[in-house]
Amino acid sequence: MKKKIVVCVQRDISNAINWALKDLSVISAKYVDHLYQLEKIFSSDIDFCAIVVDSLIDGESTIPFLKILKDKSKIKVLLIISADTSREEIIKLIKDKIVDNIILRPFNANQIVDAVAKLCGIKIASEKPWYMYTKPE
Repeated sequence: MKKKIVVCVQRDISNAINWALKDLSVISAKYVDHLYQLEKIFSSDIDFCAIVVDSLIDGESTIPFLKILKDKSKIKVLLIISADTSREEIIKLIKDKIVDNIILRPFNANQIVDAVAKLCGIKIASEKPWYMYTKPE
């Protein structure tokens, strides 16, 4: 059975996350664009293992929403933040256990795959790519 996650990020990184998650075939992702859609999803009874959320959606911070969400559920949160976010703010988010993991922009696909796999308890195959086994002649 596939594990379900919710992705609520700005459009400029939505495709990058979508492509990265294709490496995790056991993940089923639901994409939303706005905080009100996210609130609606969590008012339903669907069981999600994690949420990938941008620190800013529609020009407003998602942190207050995440605080409320963490009070109501035990969902794991991966927060994507911009590089101009202060170190103190990042530390506070982690100490207060509002987020379970943070990725700074710009990021790569491996960071997304690793973070989502950890949050959802998925073991990633550590096999070597085919080209690592070939010997040059």
